[in-house]
Amino acid sequence: MRMGELHYDEKSTKQLLAVYVTPDVVAQREAFIRILNARPGECVLDVGSGPGFLASDIAWEVGPSGRVCGVDVSEPLLAVARLHCAYQSQVDFRRGEATQLPFPDDEFDAVISTQVLEYVHDIEEALAEIRRVVRPGGRVVVVGTDWDSIVWHSPDRERMNHILGAWEQHAADSYLPRMMADKLHRAGLRVESQGIVPLFNPTYDPNTYSNRLIELIVPFVTGRNGIALEDAEAWARELRQSGERGEYFFSLNRYVFVAKKS
Repeated sequence: MRMGELHYDEKSTKQLLAVYVTPDVVAQREAFIRILNARPGECVLDVGSGPGFLASDIAWEVGPSGRVCGVDVSEPLLAVARLHCAYQSQVDFRRGEATQLPFPDDEFDAVISTQVLEYVHDIEEALAEIRRVVRPGGRVVVVGTDWDSIVWHSPDRERMNHILGAWEQHAADSYLPRMMADKLHRAGLRVESQGIVPLFNPTYDPNTYSNRLIELIVPFVTGRNGIALEDAEAWARELRQSGERGEYFFSLNRYVFVAKKS
């Protein structure tokens, strides 16, 4: 589960946690829970479990008779996840790659992976591993972002396009969802539904996904594609000033695929 060019140290982990607790991301996570439809007693795997918020929510659904396993490559995020779920005995986290899941065949009733597979360089191997560990008849939920779906208003569109072009380098494949259904099919998983869960910030609010995303983008794009720190900071400042004038607009789609193992 190599995270492309995006790595999480202590500072960036705190920035990511700030994203996870915004109301719009909390609502998005609730939508994923509804789509997964975990039931009491089920065994569920979260591939790319991050800080463990989704795994914790799933644990409430499967109950004490169920089991939730999370896998991630980031030790700082795993530490946060273990602390967050310390009171839920049915939750376990392990360090591992999406392409080498540390579980036996047919182990899980369901597997979910949100905003992770676009960071994996060998997507075919990751999907083969997901298929391997889910039981026959089990379901797989994959969520990804196609960064062509972003709409972010800026008075300086040229600079916005330049910044977003550099930001796309944070993933191994910034356009993966448009090919996901085919890749799931080729992996031996039957796609049952496809849908969209939007992130929509029509006005500026510091406690939103898009504002917290600004804080991740600025340090990442600095030094890439000829972008200097002052250019990235000017971009961020302009967005927030636009928000103060009532001219803010942000939209981004999460694409959701639900499949089953025959």
